[in-house]
Amino acid sequence: MAGPAPKARNWWALENAHKPSGRHVLVFGEVQVSATNMEPCLTETPERNPKNLGLNLTIETSGGEGADIMVWKSAHFHKEVEPNEYDDVVVRWDVGQIANFPVRDDRERAADAGAALKALNEQHTGGGKSGAKTKPGKSAAKKPPAKKTAAKKKKTAPKKKSAAKKKPRAVGGWAKGKKAKKAPKKAAKKKAAKKTKAAKKKRR
Repeated sequence: MAGPAPKARNWWALENAHKPSGRHVLVFGEVQVSATNMEPCLTETPERNPKNLGLNLTIETSGGEGADIMVWKSAHFHKEVEPNEYDDVVVRWDVGQIANFPVRDDRERAADAGAALKALNEQHTGGGKSGAKTKPGKSAAKKPPAKKTAAKKKKTAPKKKSAAKKKPRAVGGWAKGKKAKKAPKKAAKKKAAKKTKAAKKKRR
């Protein structure tokens, strides 16, 4: 027994046209191994359905020392085929099936890539219709400055009123202060004039 199947992910197969040697099936995947000196290997195995390409997964130890840590390593397989010879790939671990995925040709893979790119662009741009909805948002964003100007006008209006109230008080106080100062001077002049008249009468 080979033990429990390892974790595997990201399997895909491509029927690729090569010049001048014809067509090839390329199989790729990722397998988790328990040491850095271990490598996943894929070898062809017969399937009941002739349209299925059967592959057997094994883990082999390469030369040299390795660290005992869990790491992901790439697994790959290559075979020259006739056009449309296989529809699917079946990967097995000790007879048990661990993966089954279709074989795509160059045109199908290009179409898949174009569809994925289009979907990604739509996610970023929000699509044509949803993108048009962004226009009202721009006009709505212009409203806050109007609120700010109204707030400024409200703040500046009380300043004018307070200034108008302060001016009469300042003028009135200043005028009263001057009158109060002038009054003693006039009284002193009158007293001095009376004294001079009294002095003249005594001399006579």
